[in-house]
Amino acid sequence: MRAVTSSQGQISVIDVDEPTGEGELITVSSSGICGSDLHLIANGLSGIILGHEFGGHTSTGQLVAVRPTGECGTCHQCKRGVPNTCAQASGSLHGTSIDGGLAEFVRVDPSRLYPMPAGTDPASVGLVEPLAVVIHGINRVSLQPGQRVLIVGAGSIGLLCAAALVDRHIEVDIVARHPHQAAAAEALGATAVSQPGRHYDASFDAVCTQESFDSCISATRPRGDMVELGVFWGPITIGNSLLMKEITLYPSIFYNHDHVHDDFAEAVDLLSRTPQITSHLVTHRFSLEDAPEAFRVAADRLSGAIKVHLFTAL
Repeated sequence: MRAVTSSQGQISVIDVDEPTGEGELITVSSSGICGSDLHLIANGLSGIILGHEFGGHTSTGQLVAVRPTGECGTCHQCKRGVPNTCAQASGSLHGTSIDGGLAEFVRVDPSRLYPMPAGTDPASVGLVEPLAVVIHGINRVSLQPGQRVLIVGAGSIGLLCAAALVDRHIEVDIVARHPHQAAAAEALGATAVSQPGRHYDASFDAVCTQESFDSCISATRPRGDMVELGVFWGPITIGNSLLMKEITLYPSIFYNHDHVHDDFAEAVDLLSRTPQITSHLVTHRFSLEDAPEAFRVAADRLSGAIKVHLFTAL
């Protein structure tokens, strides 16, 4: 089968054996490129099939999204109902620790499969994972309809966060640097701004740099909430403004899935009810064979790309 790998920062499409062993054999339909993929590839990720935002069809023809994280099921964190913080959540992550979905086929533990409703755009399966990321972050704070929030960063994570908050009848301002981002934000029901206002009830950092962190702190009201939706790729400094305003800071990683709530299932539901999320965010579609060009476009901030997806049949 054909699969996408990286070596020394370069993307290649290669021939590999079809996967064998345990798990459901999934015929991949589409897979998205994440910003974290670009960072990890630049930092030397190699020797594995890429892709953690993906889905496809089971042997029965059911279209499914794949939760790429696993868990041990026995550690303290798993028993507490927070398997997203289990060491095996990242240790068994498709696309970084085990082979991912940028391939024609992949084997997946059945517990990680989420059926998509009939008629769903196959591109939607690649949005379930990043949408579950932002839903988990949103669920970490308590927001009521009519409250005001700020999102700093109008890439795919920021825009998915906006869509999820608008669905909950929250007033959303989102800082967008590029016209295509602002247009997508407005289409999703948010207000695109070039500079944030003040006294927001909560803020969401979808960039995770010193500049974005400071912007969120400055814009959030005293005793408001701030959520970090991504990964810091370098150190940041926390100043006294956080202390003086008594802002509560919530880190957020992956997604929860226990007997109380399943962020992945909530993401499937939102995408099925709101298909315009997919149409506005998936701006570029490539075949699997065109993976090198797809990754180039995803990394080019001037390309107009929001979300780049690769399809095994296009």
